[in-house]
Amino acid sequence: MTGELVDETIIQQMIEDTDASVMPMLIDHYIEETQQRSQVLDQAFADKNIALIKFESHTLSSTSLALGNRELSTLARRVEALCVENKIDEVLSYHQQLIDLALRSMEALNQRKEIGFS
Repeated sequence: MTGELVDETIIQQMIEDTDASVMPMLIDHYIEETQQRSQVLDQAFADKNIALIKFESHTLSSTSLALGNRELSTLARRVEALCVENKIDEVLSYHQQLIDLALRSMEALNQRKEIGFS
């Protein structure tokens, strides 16, 4: 499950670009930020606030890709594109899928952190 939601190639590139010792901190920061972003998105979907969904989806897409949550990044980018295209009903149809995938992706990344980095 972890392998599907966390791109190990991106993790290894992060280790190469930074240092293995900082990975747990980067992941913890990402998870904390993504939890907050997911809450904001959940409310934005409930409020049908397309501008906020667009902004949060854009940011979620970028931060997720940076830490290997490629599937989440792709879905968030799709939601953002639908916002730009003003396809409100389609945007809103992704509400639960995006929130659920964010939760599963954070868990997968947390599991990857438990394995360690060397």
